[in-house]
Amino acid sequence: MGGCAESERPDPATDASDFGMILRLWPAHHNDEKLRDDLIDALNKYSGTFNEVWFDQEFETLSMDKHRTSAAKMAVASDMFREIGLTVSMQGICIGHGDSFEGGDDELRPTKWTTIVDAFGNRTQMSHCPRQEAFLDYMTEMYAAYAEVCQPRVVWIDDDLRVTHHTPARMLCFCDKCIADFNKQYGGEWTRESLVAAIDSSADGGVVRKQWIEFSQQSLALVAEAVAKGVHRVSPNSKVGIQQVNFHRELLEGRDWNKSYAAIERATGKDATSRPGNGFYDDDNPFGMIDKAYDMARQIRRLSPSVKEIAAEVEGYRHYATGKSPHGLCVESMLYLAMGVSQLSYAIICSASEPMEWYADNYFAHLQRWRPMYEEYAAFNRGTEPGGANPYISAEHVTIDAPGFGWITTNAGDVALSIGTLGIPLCPDGNYPSALLIDGPAASGIPNEEALRLLARGSVVFDHAAWGVAVARGWDKALKRIDVPEVALEGAVCYEGAEGGRTVVIPGYATAIPNAERVAITEAIDWASKNTMPVVMESMAQAVVVPRISSDGSLRSVAVLNTTISEPPATTLRLRGCKDATRFVWHSVGERGKKLQYERDGNDVIVTIPSQQGWYMGWLAVE
Repeated sequence: MGGCAESERPDPATDASDFGMILRLWPAHHNDEKLRDDLIDALNKYSGTFNEVWFDQEFETLSMDKHRTSAAKMAVASDMFREIGLTVSMQGICIGHGDSFEGGDDELRPTKWTTIVDAFGNRTQMSHCPRQEAFLDYMTEMYAAYAEVCQPRVVWIDDDLRVTHHTPARMLCFCDKCIADFNKQYGGEWTRESLVAAIDSSADGGVVRKQWIEFSQQSLALVAEAVAKGVHRVSPNSKVGIQQVNFHRELLEGRDWNKSYAAIERATGKDATSRPGNGFYDDDNPFGMIDKAYDMARQIRRLSPSVKEIAAEVEGYRHYATGKSPHGLCVESMLYLAMGVSQLSYAIICSASEPMEWYADNYFAHLQRWRPMYEEYAAFNRGTEPGGANPYISAEHVTIDAPGFGWITTNAGDVALSIGTLGIPLCPDGNYPSALLIDGPAASGIPNEEALRLLARGSVVFDHAAWGVAVARGWDKALKRIDVPEVALEGAVCYEGAEGGRTVVIPGYATAIPNAERVAITEAIDWASKNTMPVVMESMAQAVVVPRISSDGSLRSVAVLNTTISEPPATTLRLRGCKDATRFVWHSVGERGKKLQYERDGNDVIVTIPSQQGWYMGWLAVE
């Protein structure tokens, strides 16, 4: 779709791996024979719900003898699950989640290698420096011990492969070896104190800061490579993947984890796999799934095109019946598929907090009912990605002037949360954005040169807070104010850029607004995009709308999530990019596709989708 194309990120993959539903397990599921057998019975009862189980190595940093004992039990369980028609994968930890989470054998730490030292000299007890040769050798041997006897389809590195949050360390690693390696790579005679001061300062334009982030991502890649080498040596048919733990607001994460993916691919000769995720562990606040979904979309768009197998994290941590509801679990899964994952991985029974019978008759039963729609949607949308407006975050945001380590997190781009339920399609970090939505924090992180380039030829929407930043930095001088056209929003101001760009300033982004303001915000964004928004919701509703766009710019489908607890009237949509389509078919759970009537308005198509129950999700196929 047209409008704005400021992106250095790769084009999306033109194909995707086959759809799958994966049940994630914990060590108890291969160590405890009764729990293992109960699970097998449950999976047989709801046969076809899952096509794969995903075992978990021991959480602790244990001796190799202890790991080999656990691996032998995992091998027995692997054979049993294969006998009932399931594929087997597995995961393991590496650096460690933090001192409050892991334990282990004291003989291995810190006598054999150094644990993490943070910026202020605090040392962890359970989280390991990723540049310690003895630790990397241990990773290679440990993962190999399990992979050799289990021969898994995929070996997943847990989401402790991250720069941040290894309690009590805020970020890794400032030990003597890391400082020495940094000095050798970039030149200099930094001490921990002087390097920390330089990283925290933006006086050099963020040069040292970006060097250190790059260095940290290289550190993670060393771990990924060590794991991949060990796995490939003993199980050459196995893939290796990474469980990402990246919200965009953690700027130290996700800047370039493709270094780790590339290391895996070099070591194995196979495409790496990805599990995007983090957060929304119960549905007490269901809007949390929308937050996670949009962040997941941003994570996916930042992946190398070689990473095609993308398995969403659907997590119910603590795994209580009072946490994730069966229906909420199903809706959440559909929303993540709409954001671009190819598979669904479920960490919903890991703690065995409830009887296996409860998990089966609730979680498994509901997922079994929804699975046919998931499969059809995934197949129909292969090779597409979400379209709409991009809640913009500059790739250079990390260089923002915010001392005291205030620069490592941001709420930039949270406009997605502010207007995500107004029926306005959003595509965080999308490759084909119709417009860029800029809020105050995002504006503060855009370099002047980048901003002027965007304003000259792009499609940009500011709220008043963001525009205040723009004026203070002189960006307004590059624009020509024009009369407000058909945009009805009171207080809107419109501009033209030197190369045909459009910029509009609106009062603000908000969810709790009258419908007239919702319409006006929609119109303002659509005007800035030169009327290329792939979908415009023309009737009042509270909904997340996710159009999927093919590589040729055509509209392939529209998923719609009703975000209220009531059943609204039927909803009318204006569709773009489908002038040659002749069939519009609505799909919902347990029902045959319903062919809808439509009318044409020029190149646009007007179609009304059926009413949905509260917190329900269906999708429209454009054929």
